[in-house]
Amino acid sequence: MIQTATIETNKAERLMKALCNHFARKIKAGYEGDRGYVQFQDGICELTATSDALNLQVQAGNAEQLSRLKGVVVDHLLRFTLGKTFKLTGEILSADCVCIVRFV
Repeated sequence: MIQTATIETNKAERLMKALCNHFARKIKAGYEGDRGYVQFQDGICELTATSDALNLQVQAGNAEQLSRLKGVVVDHLLRFTLGKTFKLTGEILSADCVCIVRFV
């Protein structure tokens, strides 16, 4: 199962690097140029930075794993963007936060 999300930001590469570096402390993660990845036990999150957006693709074996991975990614996105305004599009509502993050 695969779902994607887009974060509209002019700091996409910086955000991608921060997320990858953070996750790399405990699990396999990295980046090169405008592409990054975070390899979870049950799936992967691939990140692509452009000049005006960070695109995410989360992939897992089943719906439960996908939901969990999206929750982890959203939680970390919120931590790294605290106090910043940005727009997310896609299809997931994180009940633990004020903003809506949507994956499609």
